[in-house]
Amino acid sequence: MAEMRDADPIPTTVLRDTREQHPWTFDECAVETQDVTLLTGDYAVPADCTHDPESDTHYPRFAVERKSGHDFLTALTWERDRFTSESRRAAEWSQPMAVVVETSWQTLLRNRGCMAWRDIHPSQIVGTLSAWTDHYNVAFHFAESRRQAELCTYLLLVRRSLLRRREQI
Repeated sequence: MAEMRDADPIPTTVLRDTREQHPWTFDECAVETQDVTLLTGDYAVPADCTHDPESDTHYPRFAVERKSGHDFLTALTWERDRFTSESRRAAEWSQPMAVVVETSWQTLLRNRGCMAWRDIHPSQIVGTLSAWTDHYNVAFHFAESRRQAELCTYLLLVRRSLLRRREQI
């Protein structure tokens, strides 16, 4: 299956981690999804991965991690160690691992939505994100809705494909 449309660097296939519990389908993006095991992240493109056939695992050099608002807050609190371990795996990538959150920054800062019943102050979120951005190779992206987060992810994968293509020229 072709990863690129002729000479066009736009991905035609998006790899989706099999452990994704609420997967995006990218129906509006004219790509097909392929469910695979990704070592890091939830979404990647084949050209940015090496595949180990023995373990049937794909090792991305760039990936997007999807987080619902609730998942994001859990990653900051109860599952912090697990998330930092995943972030460490992206340390050597040329581009930061993108973490796309399905809730807006304003919702988090105003203690609304997924924040409404949480015992976490917005300043703790700001401090944690600042520290993680400084210490790990990650970049956070916040979207107003699940649909916008899916589109943001697709655009991040396209951008990475364009950058990779430029590096090869």
